[in-house]
Amino acid sequence: MSKKKNNPQNPYFVDKFAQIPARTKITFLKFWLSGASFYVTVNGLPERFDLLDRIVLMTLILILGVEYISNPIILWMHQDQSDTKRYLPHLIKRKSIFSLLATALYVIIMVVMTMMFLDLWVSWRLPTIGDIISQSTADPFSFALIFLMFDALWLFGRRHVTKRLEEKRHPHV
Repeated sequence: MSKKKNNPQNPYFVDKFAQIPARTKITFLKFWLSGASFYVTVNGLPERFDLLDRIVLMTLILILGVEYISNPIILWMHQDQSDTKRYLPHLIKRKSIFSLLATALYVIIMVVMTMMFLDLWVSWRLPTIGDIISQSTADPFSFALIFLMFDALWLFGRRHVTKRLEEKRHPHV
């Protein structure tokens, strides 16, 4: 018989996973999704695919992963005490073609910026995580970390623009 401790302050307490903050879970989800898509496409495809084919396929996988895996999980985690909607790349109504198009735009911008940053980093002869581990500049860990960095900048910009639009719409007297 399982001996679960009941938490009187939180009736929905199930396990230790529930104690991990939502931002940590969401960050790990985004890290895993971007790193896994990079690994499957860039490192996993046969050599007959050139780099551009791999990046396009990775972008398509990321678009579907963000729209149909990451965003729904972020929405499922939303509660009154923890607003997870602020981690979404956009606030367009789900189940519409505009949501998929906005996600596609977001992912394309993130992949292009991440690849440009990685190219710049390698051109400066700075080591990536792959260089340290396996002497390969193309690795999912570096890609995922840089993707997360640009995602954080994207979310900061989205919140800033949304805040400014709200201030224009409802000016303080």
